[in-house]
Amino acid sequence: MKLKLLLLLFFVAAFSFAQGSVSKIDTNGTGLNAIEIQNNDFTIAPNPAKNNLNIKLKKSSEDLKLEVFDVLGKRIYNGLITKLESSIDVSNWKNGVYLVRISDDTETVTKRFIKR
Repeated sequence: MKLKLLLLLFFVAAFSFAQGSVSKIDTNGTGLNAIEIQNNDFTIAPNPAKNNLNIKLKKSSEDLKLEVFDVLGKRIYNGLITKLESSIDVSNWKNGVYLVRISDDTETVTKRFIKR
């Protein structure tokens, strides 16, 4: 039990640094250069969530990949965002911390939410 709690705390701490960030990778033949910038291109609400998690994009884009992971890295949800506002039913999910990752071919944005 203590080991699970320590692992949970480690992943929460590690992923809290990634909240709201975008990572771009430049592969120009000289190696990989990771560039991290702050980004507010989407919001999630309510946080904490009980029944539904609403995702709002600030600008129109092509279809985006949406993934939700628990803090142990297990993918809980996988889908596409095709409109500016989407909703995920989280009512049957276990209470805890989850990571929402939205990505396209060049960028990945990760945000954290709590399910209660």
